[in-house]
Amino acid sequence: SVPVESAAVDELTSMLEVQRTVEEMADADPDIFDNPPEVLQVAITPDFHKARGIPVGTVIATKGFSIPQAIGNDVNCGMRLHVTNLVEQDVVSKLDDLETQFRHTYFEGGRDIQMSRSQRAALLTEGLEGLFNALPRSFDLGLWRTVHEQRMGEELDHIDRRGSLRAGIPTALDPWLGPSDRLSRDSQLGSIGGGNHFVEIQRVETIFDGATAYAWGLKKGAIVIMVHSGSLSLGHVSGGLGRDAVRAAYPSSLAHPSNGIFVLPDGPRHEQLTNKVHDALSHAANFAFANRMMLAASAIAALERVCGGVQASLLYDAPHNYWWREEVDGVPVTVHRKGACPARGYEQMEDTIFASTGEPVLVPGSMGASSFILAGRGLAGSLMSASHGAGRVLARGEAMRGHDKEFKEFMERFRVVTPVDFRRPDIRNRPDIFERKLDEIRQEAPYAYKGIGPVIETLTQAGLATTVAELTPLMTIKG
Repeated sequence: SVPVESAAVDELTSMLEVQRTVEEMADADPDIFDNPPEVLQVAITPDFHKARGIPVGTVIATKGFSIPQAIGNDVNCGMRLHVTNLVEQDVVSKLDDLETQFRHTYFEGGRDIQMSRSQRAALLTEGLEGLFNALPRSFDLGLWRTVHEQRMGEELDHIDRRGSLRAGIPTALDPWLGPSDRLSRDSQLGSIGGGNHFVEIQRVETIFDGATAYAWGLKKGAIVIMVHSGSLSLGHVSGGLGRDAVRAAYPSSLAHPSNGIFVLPDGPRHEQLTNKVHDALSHAANFAFANRMMLAASAIAALERVCGGVQASLLYDAPHNYWWREEVDGVPVTVHRKGACPARGYEQMEDTIFASTGEPVLVPGSMGASSFILAGRGLAGSLMSASHGAGRVLARGEAMRGHDKEFKEFMERFRVVTPVDFRRPDIRNRPDIFERKLDEIRQEAPYAYKGIGPVIETLTQAGLATTVAELTPLMTIKG
C-alpha cells in the first residue's frame, strides 16, 4: 500500500550512473583508486521519494570510494526523543499557555544560549564530548541551566557515536565562533529550521512491545518530546565546502558526470582530500547534534514554566542524513543514508546500552499524524536501515494548490505553533502575513505525505524493525 513514484525511480537510476563514473576515472588513471571501486548494494525505504539528484529514502554501500552528495544537503538531519515524567492530563488543559511559551522560546528571543569562542570551537572539533569538557557545571546561564539540571552531558551513550566526531580546526566557520573576549549568542544554535523540521509534544498512545518499552522508560499516557532538525545554514555551508573539494579534485581530463555526482576515492594517497571532506561534514554533524539537544532543552524549559517540575530523559538521537563506516559480509564499506534511519540489531549494538533491544528507530508521521518508535533488527537486505518518516506524495508546490476543505479542517482540530500567532486579531487582519504562513504549513499538511500506517507495516513485515510504541501529537512547533 506504499506508493512509489516513477520520478523517484528515474532519479535513483540516474544517480547510480556513479558506477560508470568511477569506472571511467579508473580507466583514465589506474592509480586513482587504492581499492577497486564498486557500488556494492542499494536499498530504498518505504518513504522513498524524489528529491534533488538523490531520492530521499536511499541507502548506498560503496567500496573504494565515498559519495559526499549521497547524504543530502542538510548534513546530520536527524531525530531526538526525550521521555518526560509528565502525563497527558498535565498538558492538555494548558495548551494555550504552552503555545504562548513555546512561541516566545523559539521565535521571540527566548532561547538565551550564550557561548564562548572556545566552547564553540570545542563543539565543532570534538562534538558534544568536547562541548561538555569545555563547559563547567557552574556555567548555567540561560538555557545551560536546563541542560545541566537534566544531566544531558551524562546521556551521550544514548546518541549515535556519542554525538562526538573528531575534526580539524574549522577556519571557514570562523565567523560563527564569535568574539574571543566575551560570551555571545548566535542565530543558529537552537533553531528548528524550515520545511518538515519540527519540535513536537506527543503522548504515548499504545505500547506494542512491553519489555522493550519498559527498558526504554516508555509508559502509556506519558508525554514525550520529539525533535526533527539538522545543521541548518551552518551545515549547508560546511557540507558545501566538502562537496566543492571533491568536485575540484575530479580529473580534469574527464567530462563532468552527467548526473552531477562526484566521488571521493578512499585510501592513503587521498588522505589530505579525505581529511578536508571529513572535517567539513563532521563540523556540520557536531553542530546538528548540539542543535537538537538545545531544541529539546528549550522544550523542557518551556514545559517547566507552564507545568511545573519536569524530568526528561533522552531515549535516542541519531542522524538520518549521514555516512557510516561499516562492514558488509566482512568487507569495509561506506554506508550512505539519505532520509533513512540506521536500524541496527542486537549484534551491531553489542557494545552499547541497546545491546538487548536493538537500536531505537524514530519514525514520525506527517504533521498531526501518529509517530512510531521501533527497534532495529539489523536486516542485511536493507543495509540495516529503516524509514525516517512517512515520505512525500506531493511536491511542496502541488501541496499548496487545492485541498482547501481538508486543510481548513486540519487547522481547526490541530494546534500548530509558528512564529505567527493565528489567535491574534491584528494578524488575522493582515492577509499578507496570515496567508503566507498558512501556505508554508500547507506544504507540510498531512495530505502531502504518505500514510504512516503502510510505512510501518512494511518495516515490520520485511523484518527491518519491530514496533515498540505509537505516539500521538498534542502540539507541533514549526519554524
